[in-house]
Amino acid sequence: MTTQRRGVFPIAILLLLHITLTDAHAASSRRERDARQAELDAQCQTAREKILSVERAGFIEDCVQSRPRPDRAGCERFYADHGTHTGGRAPLHMNLPECVVAHEFRENRGRR
Repeated sequence: MTTQRRGVFPIAILLLLHITLTDAHAASSRRERDARQAELDAQCQTAREKILSVERAGFIEDCVQSRPRPDRAGCERFYADHGTHTGGRAPLHMNLPECVVAHEFRENRGRR
């Protein structure tokens, strides 16, 4: 009976070691995927902002020009959230290549 117990302990220790290493690897992989997702999301946001800033400036100028008493600050406040996810509308320009890559990475994260 003592011989049987001696055989069980090393197996139990190896099993615990395997579980611990597997969990550590999974956590590391999760952190790497999260970091990659954040990087892709930032690239998407940068590409979108290049377009949105030009559009926003145009809308603000149109707004200022169309008012009898120009109020640039009011027009800037009104268009400050142009292109974002507001009022039940989807964000604009999510079809840019950088955004498509970010979206596909997010959708496929659990399948790799």
